[in-house]
Amino acid sequence: MKEPLFLTILLLTPPTLALAGNGDSLVQPQFYFFTAPIVSNTRYYYNAFAPACSPLAVPASCTSTARGGNNTGFGGELLGRKGLGVGIELGYGGPNWSFNGNGAIGVGSVNGSYHFFSTHSGRRVDPFVSGGYSLYFGYQRTFQSGFNLGGGVNLWFIKHAALRLEIRDQDGINRFDQFTRFAAFRFGMTFRSLLR
Repeated sequence: MKEPLFLTILLLTPPTLALAGNGDSLVQPQFYFFTAPIVSNTRYYYNAFAPACSPLAVPASCTSTARGGNNTGFGGELLGRKGLGVGIELGYGGPNWSFNGNGAIGVGSVNGSYHFFSTHSGRRVDPFVSGGYSLYFGYQRTFQSGFNLGGGVNLWFIKHAALRLEIRDQDGINRFDQFTRFAAFRFGMTFRSLLR
C-alpha cells in the first residue's frame, strides 16, 4: 500500500513544482516573514502599585485597556491569476518586547486573500486584503479559535523580493489573560519564485 502512494507522489512532484515555478501557471507561490509592534487590550492586567487595588476587587483604575507588544512570524500564499489567494501563517504574539514567553501565545492562521492586481501584471505596488481563521495556542496548553482581518501592500523593489507593509487585527481571543484582541502594524519581506 505504501509503494503505490510513494510512486504517485514521486511522479506528481516534478509537474507540480514546474507549475508552481512557471510564469504561465495558474498559481504563483509567495513566502513572507514579518515583525510588528502591536496595540492590544487586556481583561485582567493587574497593577499592584495603583492605589485602591486589591486582589479581590479590581476597579477600572487597576486594569490597562491598551498595551504594546510584538507579533512576529512567517507564512506563504498561493495566488491565482485573478488576484485570489489562499495562505497559511504561523506566528508569536507577546504582550511585551522581551520574547520571554510570559503571557505570549502562538498564532496560526489559514486565510483567503485578494490582490487588487493580477500576479502577472508586473506592477511594483501590490495592495491586498486578507482574512480568515486563527488558532491561538500555548498558554497553559489552551487552544482558542478566532479570526483575523487585515490589509496591506507589497512594494516590489526587485522582481522577486518586496517590502511588505500590513495591518492585521487578531480577534476572538477569549481564553488568555494577557489580551483578548490585538492589532499588529507589520513590516517584513515577501519573496516569490525565482523561476517566474
